[in-house]
Amino acid sequence: KTKASHFETEITLNSSDAEGYSIVQRVESSSSVVAQINTGVPGNKILTAADAQPVHPWTLEQPVLYNLVTELINPKGKIADKKNVRFGFREIKFDETGFYLNGKKIKLRGLNRHQSYPYVGYAMPKNIQKEDADILKLELGVNYVRTSHYPQSKYFIERCDELGILVFTEFPGWQHIGDDAWKAQALENEDEMISQYRNHPSVFMWGVRINESKDDDEFYKATNFLAHKTDSTRPTGGVRCIKNSNLLEDVYTYNDFSHSGKNAGSLDKIKVTKSHGGYLVTEHSGHMFPTKSFDTEQRRTEHAIRHATVLDSVAGHDDCAGSSGWCAFDYNTHKEFGSGDRICYHGVMDMFRNPKLAAAVYKSQEDFTGDFIEVNSNMSIGEYNEGLLGDLWIFTNADSVKLFVNNIFIKEFKASDSPFKNLAHGPILVDDIIGNRLIDEEGISAKNSEKIKELIFAIKKFGQNSLPAKYKLEAAKLFAMRVISKEKLIALFGKYISNWGGESSSYKFEAIKNGKTVKTLVKSMCKNASLKTQVSRTILIEEETYDVAEVHLRAEDENGNLQPFMQEAVLAEAEGAIEIIGPQAVSLKGGMSGIYVKTTGTAGRGTLKITDWQGKETKISFTVKIKR
Repeated sequence: KTKASHFETEITLNSSDAEGYSIVQRVESSSSVVAQINTGVPGNKILTAADAQPVHPWTLEQPVLYNLVTELINPKGKIADKKNVRFGFREIKFDETGFYLNGKKIKLRGLNRHQSYPYVGYAMPKNIQKEDADILKLELGVNYVRTSHYPQSKYFIERCDELGILVFTEFPGWQHIGDDAWKAQALENEDEMISQYRNHPSVFMWGVRINESKDDDEFYKATNFLAHKTDSTRPTGGVRCIKNSNLLEDVYTYNDFSHSGKNAGSLDKIKVTKSHGGYLVTEHSGHMFPTKSFDTEQRRTEHAIRHATVLDSVAGHDDCAGSSGWCAFDYNTHKEFGSGDRICYHGVMDMFRNPKLAAAVYKSQEDFTGDFIEVNSNMSIGEYNEGLLGDLWIFTNADSVKLFVNNIFIKEFKASDSPFKNLAHGPILVDDIIGNRLIDEEGISAKNSEKIKELIFAIKKFGQNSLPAKYKLEAAKLFAMRVISKEKLIALFGKYISNWGGESSSYKFEAIKNGKTVKTLVKSMCKNASLKTQVSRTILIEEETYDVAEVHLRAEDENGNLQPFMQEAVLAEAEGAIEIIGPQAVSLKGGMSGIYVKTTGTAGRGTLKITDWQGKETKISFTVKIKR
């Protein structure tokens, strides 16, 4: 839909001598001029305003952008200077019922981002910064990102404009508030942030409070006054980790780390603040459950389920605008938050932007990320205490999933079966991996089959010697009625669950959409792991700085499943117009790693040769262009 619009600009001339000069401005779409204004130059600061023709609003689905062209015309009618500013038309609103974009209520589902990378910290150039936005939107499917705890690369924000990702940005700081000189510098930082980023339609709120700091009313009255004075079109928020803080901002933004695995995913708003304005959860999970890509399957699973639990809880609160999990990517940190290696493992992706299992929770919430299915387990009993397999979870954006064991149909699990009722595509708990096999293969009646299956799954969950009383009683009844013996029950458990001593089982999951199979995932014993590579780009363009591309590394089995306990070394060698950032030998962690290559100031061809643990070579060719 198109809407009428109005725009205002402020122009500052660096020269005080503007006699005879004039300003020409145009608002251009990709195909036409939607507004134009001509004005004389009465001084070195000019305010202009105009109504534009009906325009397309900037939305998450169609982030339409416009270009404001401002030309300074000299007395001879020539262009003396020219400035292009890209922007969008959109309306934003927070109130006690949530967040609205162009009048449409949007549940914000996002992640926090540190722009930290292996080897170089924050010093990555344009294209790599932009690729983080691509990952957040196109791979993880989020609609919102918080740039914690500082304004980030303009290239990242520009890409958020282009993709339709909402951005909450804040001026630099973390917990500490200094003296008067420090506060003056903080206000200057805030002013610079707003001046630099206010034309980006993706930015929907200003962070005007030092993250997780104590109340300081005098200071925060000043930061809010400055934000509203400099930009009256956006609300302010101030991220805190304290309840019932003095609310001077427009939106109460709160880091909710209340979920501990067994309780509710988030606090009710009324338990955090009595304010009647907007409310947004700005951090969750994070340090409550740091998880490495090479942790046990059980921990990686709980990490994912914790994120799902919080998202589901927030989705069920109409008075909460949404949440941003802590955080998108692992990052370099101080000694306290690291694991002895100064790396913070709070991300749903590792530092190389390889996905952990928790990333599947976010990716499965949208359809535009592509047909998707992931399962949390490799079905290996040796990964679990007492050989008792943990819960089996399906993460998918499909309507349903059919499970086959050794090509025998077991059950179709529907999206509505998920215990996460507020999510569009909640994780689905697999409660049956036996199906009718006891009937078909063991000759057990349908009635007794269900009772025996219940006991088998109880043994799987609690262990043979730790069954709750109700299961012990049920087992005793079946033994007394000679429906089954204890020895037979244990044998069936070994055959259908642990698969002890038998042929390896194959588990096939078929994702179904609109009645058709759109994706198939097979889990079976790995016979021969191999290295898979995926490069972000093979054409590198050196402009203001060098350009960088990443090569993702994954150890996969024959069915494309990640092998999280492969820690083998991979060797890399660069030739021609590229060189490697970091070491030439990298070790897989959680079965994954990455290699960065950069341009060297010379146009031409470059080759990256990668040698895996078996001596197999992979060559990737790059084309390097120079554009100054």
